[in-house]
Amino acid sequence: MKSDSYVIENPTVRKAIAALQDGDARAWLSLFVKNAVLYDHGNAMTAGEFIEKSIGQEYFTHIDKTGENGLSVPGRFHTDRWGDFQVCFQFRLNEVGKISRLDVFQVIY
Repeated sequence: MKSDSYVIENPTVRKAIAALQDGDARAWLSLFVKNAVLYDHGNAMTAGEFIEKSIGQEYFTHIDKTGENGLSVPGRFHTDRWGDFQVCFQFRLNEVGKISRLDVFQVIY
């Protein structure tokens, strides 16, 4: 089951999480700057590489809270490959509100 609704304060981050949850690669990619860098547990990749490995195969099962004005989204996460665990998505936006960096890392709380 995918995550229940949780209000994410930042509209760009809210759209990114919705695209991830829906498996919508086009919507996900449209939110990033051209040369955005994503770090998945310390491994650098492009937004396109993230799409290939994650979109449609990974999603939040529960968003526990948000922080930093909606730029930090921790919660329980499911991957078809690795199972279930807790992660945090930490977004950085540029001056016009597009995602310039995303850090995804495992958390324990």
